[in-house]
Amino acid sequence: MHKHTQYQEPELAEFTVFDIPDAATTGMLNELLRQQLSPNLPSQQTQSNDDVERSDKTLMSCAVDAIDELLTNPYFEREQVHSKLSELFHQQKRIYLETPIEEELRKRQFITHCGLVMSPDNCITTQLDDIRVRAFVRGIHAALQQKINTENSNIHVVYPACGPFAPLLMPLIGFYKHHQIFSATQLQITLIDMQPGAVQSLSALIEEMDISEYIQDVLCMDATQYDNGTNTIDLVILEAMQHGFSREGQLSIARHFSKQLNVNGSFIPQKIIVSAHLTNLQQEFGDQWCDSEFVSESDMKINMAQDRIVLGDILTVTAEKLRNMKEVVLDESTTLIECGTVQIPFLSENEEKSIILSTKVQTWDNEWIGEYDSGITHPLPDQNICINFKPKEDKPGDLLLKSGDGLKFYYRMNGLPGFLPTWIAGDI
Repeated sequence: MHKHTQYQEPELAEFTVFDIPDAATTGMLNELLRQQLSPNLPSQQTQSNDDVERSDKTLMSCAVDAIDELLTNPYFEREQVHSKLSELFHQQKRIYLETPIEEELRKRQFITHCGLVMSPDNCITTQLDDIRVRAFVRGIHAALQQKINTENSNIHVVYPACGPFAPLLMPLIGFYKHHQIFSATQLQITLIDMQPGAVQSLSALIEEMDISEYIQDVLCMDATQYDNGTNTIDLVILEAMQHGFSREGQLSIARHFSKQLNVNGSFIPQKIIVSAHLTNLQQEFGDQWCDSEFVSESDMKINMAQDRIVLGDILTVTAEKLRNMKEVVLDESTTLIECGTVQIPFLSENEEKSIILSTKVQTWDNEWIGEYDSGITHPLPDQNICINFKPKEDKPGDLLLKSGDGLKFYYRMNGLPGFLPTWIAGDI
C-alpha cells in the first residue's frame, strides 16, 4: 500500500446541490455531449457482451493502451481515442463499484467555502472526456519530461481535487511503470480529495495497478488547507472547473497552491483564458449543431464564429497572475477578484445578442482545450444581462444595458463561484 492515507473531515455547510438547467436552446447540444461522454455502461449486476470481450484485459493494460494512443499518435483520431478511454473507464468503474464504499459517500455532494464539491458518482465520467484528457495527459507528460530531464532531484507532483479516479495522472503513472520510463525515485505524487468515497476509490485503484511506490500520500481533506511546509512542490495538476469558470473551487485552490510552488514550480493548466462575446443563443447553442456528429471547437460553423462579437478577455489565470490578483473584500464572508472591463458596441434595434463567457485552456505549451472541446470549456450564457431590451418579467439579478455601456467583471470567490458583471459608464 502507499505510504499514507489521511482523513481530515472538513467543516462545511452540507446540503444537496441540484444542477441548474441551461436554457432550452442548449438541449440539442447537451444531448450530443451526453452521447459522446456516456457509452452504454453495464450495471453493477449485469455484464454486457463488450465486458465478455474485455475479460482478458486488466486496469493496467487498458491504462497502458490508452496512454500509448494519446502520447504516440500525433493525430487525434477521436473514435480510436474514445474507444481506448472507454475500455479504461470500464475497468476503473468495475473497481469503483467493487470497492466497499457506502452509498451515501458515493452520492455525497456539498458546497464549501470555495465552491461546489461534486459527488464521486458524478465525477467518474471525466475519463471519457476525450479532448480534455488528451490535452492534459500530453501536457503533463511534456512537463514531467522537461522537469525530470533538467532537475537533479526527484519531482513532487500534487493533484488536488483529483476525484475518485485521478483520471489525468494515474493512468500515466501506470504507463511509466509498465515501460520503465520514470522511476518512483524520480517521481512522487500526492493525491488530495475532500470526498472520503473518492479516497477509498483511489486507494483501491492504486493497489489494483500496483503503483504504490509512486504515491507519497493520499489525503482526504480540503485542498485549501494543505500545507507541505517546505515549498517543494514542483508541479500542481488541477482541474476543478465547470463551464464559464463557474461553481467549483478552481481559482481558490489554485491561489492557495501558487504560494507553495518551489522557485521552478509549475501549474497544469499553464493558462486559462475566459472571454466575453455577444452572440445569438439560438444560433450558438441550437442551429449550428443540428447536423453535427461531434461537438468541438473544430466543429463550430465558420459563419457562427464570424457572427459573434468579441468583447474581450475578462480573466487570465497563470501561476504569476494567481499571486497578484486584486481582491475586493466586501465583508468577512464575501471576497471578489477584480477582473476585466469590456464595452457593448453599437447594436441595431432588431439585433438580438446575448453575452456568453467562453473558456480556453492551455495545459502545457502547444496543448490546448478550445471552446466546446470539453464540458469545462462549453460557453456559458449570462441570461441576466439584457442589452437594448427589458425582459417581460423582472428576474433577480437582471442587469439592463444599452449600446455603449461598459461592463466591469468581478469573480465571486465564495459560495458558488462565478463572474459578477457590473455596469460602468462607456465612452462610445
